[in-house]
Amino acid sequence: MNASPLRIPIRVRAALAAGSALLLAGCANTAQPAAVRGGDEASGQGRYPVTVDVMDDAGKKLKQTVGAEPKRVVVIGQALAELMVEFGLDDRIVGVGYLDNSYSKYADRIAKLPKISDQLPSREAVLALRPDLVLTMSFALKPDKIGEIPFWNERGVDVLPAVNYTAGRDLDSYYEDVRHVGEVFGRTERTEAYTRDQKSRIAAIGRRAKRATDSPEVLLVASGGRDTYDYYAPSLGLVDEMVNGAGGTYLELTDDSYAQLSLESIVAADPDKIIVTEFQKSDGAKSRDRLLRDPRLKNVTAIRNGAVMIADYTTSIRGSLALADLCEDVAEFVHPDLFPAS
Repeated sequence: MNASPLRIPIRVRAALAAGSALLLAGCANTAQPAAVRGGDEASGQGRYPVTVDVMDDAGKKLKQTVGAEPKRVVVIGQALAELMVEFGLDDRIVGVGYLDNSYSKYADRIAKLPKISDQLPSREAVLALRPDLVLTMSFALKPDKIGEIPFWNERGVDVLPAVNYTAGRDLDSYYEDVRHVGEVFGRTERTEAYTRDQKSRIAAIGRRAKRATDSPEVLLVASGGRDTYDYYAPSLGLVDEMVNGAGGTYLELTDDSYAQLSLESIVAADPDKIIVTEFQKSDGAKSRDRLLRDPRLKNVTAIRNGAVMIADYTTSIRGSLALADLCEDVAEFVHPDLFPAS
């Protein structure tokens, strides 16, 4: 393998600003015909009730009927908060929790939101805010966390779950989450336009990747700033599709969906390239440097060639507005011959 230069990707390109400006901004939902929706800019009157098909954390399919325009929204999850902020819905947020604190162009604006907790907020804290809608990562919807969907519905609170790891996380599930937000807040035209843009850019990567004559093996290494590293199966993130779509091979080291990685397992896998991401950290440089400087890893191909890339956690694991940007960065990292730096 040719030596790959160290790079810290995630360029916030003008394309993101143009593409992401296509999302949400008002309120209202849609599981209803376009004629009933009245368009993205129409008032909420006449567009409700709106019913969407959702899934609880156990994988059970449910329906949520939003009877009126959401005015008081609790948001649990960084990527979901970014959606609300980008499309002018931050004035609806009465509380936000469970922020990844990874790279985000929205960091300053999210910092101004009423924060409940950096971690998962308690059920009591959410109740105290009197929300009419909870937009949350699905894992929070458990009896020992904030409570299941029926608990909230019985109290007159609608729930819009997203980022469901029980069902598995992939690009299609990310697009579905965006679609649901568009339906619930009456911005379907914009969410559909955004999704088309993302799919078009990602499809262009796949077409070019067909020219590849090799398939570099790529290992995703996740860390919370600890001395240990974590393995994420394809069902727990989006990087596998990014790597494979760029003509690489995402290394699957175990049948477990999540496991701690020993240094010995990294040596045994001997990846051609490594992608590092850190949960609730804004800078993965320490993890990258720790890998590169560890003498026990010096013979690993990726370490020897300096082929280590940093990816922000929110986009690579959960999916965010910067999805296509990260796909393009991963493609450049996997096959710099096919995807030269712009």
